[in-house]
Amino acid sequence: MQTTLLHEAGSAQNGTRSSHRRPLHATREKCFTMTNVMLEGGKEIDLLAVNPISGEKYHIEVRVTIDKGFRIRLKDTQTKNGRKHRRGLDTLNKIKFIPPTVVNAVKGIFGTANYRKVMVVWEVEDESVIEQAKGLYEIEIWKMSDVLSELIMEVKTRGYRDDVLRTLQLISARVGDS
Repeated sequence: MQTTLLHEAGSAQNGTRSSHRRPLHATREKCFTMTNVMLEGGKEIDLLAVNPISGEKYHIEVRVTIDKGFRIRLKDTQTKNGRKHRRGLDTLNKIKFIPPTVVNAVKGIFGTANYRKVMVVWEVEDESVIEQAKGLYEIEIWKMSDVLSELIMEVKTRGYRDDVLRTLQLISARVGDS
């Protein structure tokens, strides 16, 4: 399975722009992607992806940190001042997936409202969050550690010219030697 996702530039016709044009790597699907789609009102979509073979479409948001205290949970918590921690799927869904500006932009780019919502995270509060996220918010949770493990297994099979894949290949070889 090829793991490089190719970025496609944003279209001036739909009022969006893509701020990056570089390879992105994932192990889930072979897709053409658009990253960092800037929208009105300061909104931004991390990644839109289309599998040209299956036709599947993805709206992917990334919320990754290795801070031990940051685990995605179903319901957000608040500080003493009432400010949300922004690590609950209830809040993240409201911020990242359901604002009309976001929904309309995704529909405009994909030409349909039929797409999968994905949140990439480092860790979840407990494993039930993954299943409940799908049921409550129609959001798939992909753990970054799983994505990286799959990618490292994939890059062992052949050579790559891409800098990121090559770096993962070298790290994988180094870890395998020790």
